[in-house]
Amino acid sequence: MPQSYQTQAATDGEKNQEPTIVIGIDFGTTYSGVAWTTSSRPGHINIITNWDAVKNHCSDKEKVPSVIHYDDKGEVSWGYSVPEKASSLKFQWFKLCLLDEGDIPKDLRNAAQIQAAQKSLRESNKHVEDVISDYLRELWTHSITNIRRAVGGQLVDISKFKVVVTIPAIWPSYTQPRMIRAIKKAGILESRIAGDTVLKFITEPEAAALATINDMCTYNSRPDMEVGDHFIVCDAGGGTVDVITYTVIQTDPIRVEESVKGDGKLCGATFLDDFFLTALRNKINKISPNAFKVLEESGGLSRIIHNDWENGIKPQFRNTNQHWLVQMPSSGSNRKRTHDQFRFSDIKFKAKDVQEIFTPIVAEIETLITIQASTVKIKYKKEPKFLVLVGGFGRQLFLYTRLQDLLNRKKGQKEKTEILQGSGAEPWTAVCRGAVIKGLEQSEDTTAPTDDMISVDEPVVKHFYHNLAKPTGELKIQFIYSTATTPSKRCDETVKQLCELYWSSVPDFDTLPTWINRIGKVIRRVSFDVKMISNGVTLDFEIIYNGQVMASKNFGIDYTGCGSTVNQARGGNDSDEDSKDD
Repeated sequence: MPQSYQTQAATDGEKNQEPTIVIGIDFGTTYSGVAWTTSSRPGHINIITNWDAVKNHCSDKEKVPSVIHYDDKGEVSWGYSVPEKASSLKFQWFKLCLLDEGDIPKDLRNAAQIQAAQKSLRESNKHVEDVISDYLRELWTHSITNIRRAVGGQLVDISKFKVVVTIPAIWPSYTQPRMIRAIKKAGILESRIAGDTVLKFITEPEAAALATINDMCTYNSRPDMEVGDHFIVCDAGGGTVDVITYTVIQTDPIRVEESVKGDGKLCGATFLDDFFLTALRNKINKISPNAFKVLEESGGLSRIIHNDWENGIKPQFRNTNQHWLVQMPSSGSNRKRTHDQFRFSDIKFKAKDVQEIFTPIVAEIETLITIQASTVKIKYKKEPKFLVLVGGFGRQLFLYTRLQDLLNRKKGQKEKTEILQGSGAEPWTAVCRGAVIKGLEQSEDTTAPTDDMISVDEPVVKHFYHNLAKPTGELKIQFIYSTATTPSKRCDETVKQLCELYWSSVPDFDTLPTWINRIGKVIRRVSFDVKMISNGVTLDFEIIYNGQVMASKNFGIDYTGCGSTVNQARGGNDSDEDSKDD
């Protein structure tokens, strides 16, 4: 059954609006989730479940694995329905392949999961955008089917869709148009009788913060939170862990802005699984060298991972003196296990064994948190008020105790950082729920931009001119950006192409004013404005000529070369025609 979370009640104005369904999609590295609500009941956020699964114990999970498999006939299985013994065309961690290889941090680039995903892409001759679109198509189809079942097909058909998709905060800008192409290919933006589907993006930390604020302030206020307080949000997922710090700028209703730039590492819960398998293999090999291989071939290993690890040791461990027994089946039989079917009944994992599994990964998270907390202390002369843990790994109790000790162990420390850790599904679904909350916002953002960022929904207008040596039926305007902290004044390797804007309704050549260029040649000049609007992640452009906005059909945005170096994108061509700003 769908899970629900209370936010705010609908106002009279919201009730009179045209019916809208807001859908939040958290496309994650290891797991993905979808939340939704209707404009008539914005306080009732639902979580998509009811997944198709090979094993029935997974159907009601709040998230689904970000896994897709193509069989020999090209048929697709995805999520929990992917067979355990799938062929080589099984894609995992493919989300991170959307990055250019040079932009993947070195520690991530060498990760076995990413290398396996890249190998699968090469061997299958598939493009990562196509794999993402195939996965999103399955996720979208399943979600809409469940929404129709919940509210009825007629309401869905007459409702407009507002879709909010989450993306990592630290991704380069060229990944955004790639995601848009994948979303379009998935059919999410296909035309509907109710009207065009509105697509928005939100960064994963901001979405987590919105859900966190909502969870913290059930009654729209929190007495222990004041203007100037800072809180760290730690989104600990399966693959990556992202951290960011916000400060409170208003308390009723609560509004926050980013105070410390976000950061992240590849230190999610999946790496605990790898360490557990290594420890299990070492223990089994001491007893029987062939037992681990038998486990893998018989399916017994997957049962141990699910029963003893995923639903036993992993969530329960809290560094007490508890120990766990992992029992081994004596053969590859799939029959119900009884005592007589076990060769070993006492493969013991002591607390020390499990601590050795957790400590290296938790230490990476501690480093991320320490940097955020130290930056708050240095910049604002105070300790963070809260550390909020979200994400599936964020529910883990050992992580909670380690971070509590980390932040509050200083002698003479006057201010304490309180750690907030939800239970149940709330931490795991924070990002997709936050995406829905973002979609419900009509005007004022809960999170405000920092001084060095472009304001959301505030247009930026720049004046440009284009010199023409001869008549033309189309103008091409190239936009570039720099990946350097201090932008270069030359087109070096840090200067990348963002997009090209094509304007097909060019004014008549003979009516344009003349101009003499630097070599004394008489040319024509067309002057115009370009207006850019950001919704927080993507950019929209308009061409304005003589005070008139040119119709959207008269220009198109080409992101094909996005992310390539400027000289490479230009192809080294020189001409008398150029575009410049004033």
